[in-house]
Parts: sequence; structure tokens; C-alpha cells
Amino acid sequence: MARRLTGLRARGALFFDVDIDPALLGVTVSALLWMQVAPAHLDAVATALAGHDELAVVAATTGPTSLVAHALCRDAEALHHYLTRRVAWDAVTRIETAPVLRTYKAAATFHAG
Repeated sequence: MARRLTGLRARGALFFDVDIDPALLGVTVSALLWMQVAPAHLDAVATALAGHDELAVVAATTGPTSLVAHALCRDAEALHHYLTRRVAWDAVTRIETAPVLRTYKAAATFHAG
């Protein structure tokens, strides 16, 4: 079994994600951010956001918003700083922010390939 797992990992068919309680890392505020982004800037904004340490997830969506992100911040002041200084870009025409009060289920990323 160990040899098979090693082979799957070597081929990139198997990988591991580690889930850590954000509170152990000093995170006390979790929020979902729904962003309206000009279509011409969607890929550039999403790629830039994907590099932000504050964001656990960045995904393109359809509907009234074009991106959704999950922010994990040290406290409310850090979230405020993030929203007003790190993502206050002209290409982001609107952000709706909703605090996450409790997570009932969290799923790992599925990579089809």
C-alpha cells in the first residue's frame, strides 16, 4: 500500500491538504467577500487576490458578482485595513462583506485532472 501511495504522489495524482484551526494562527475574524469586477480586469484581479495571505479562497462566480473570496484576518481592524487599503482598486467596483459566524462544514479543494 505504501508503494502505491508513493507512486500516486510521484505522478501528481494524490496530494494532501492540511486543515489548521485558524484561531491557532491568531485569526479571529472570518468573512466572505463578494466582489463586482469589470470583466476586462477579472483575470488580473483574481490572480492578484490569489497571492494575498489574507484570502483562503478566491473563486470566479456568475450573477451580480464575479468573484468571491474568503478572508481570514487577525481582528476586525485588520479586516478593515484589508478592505480599505489592499483591495480598494478601481477595477473592483463593489464589495459586499459578510462575517462568517460559524462554519458547519469545510471541504477540501478537488482537483480533477
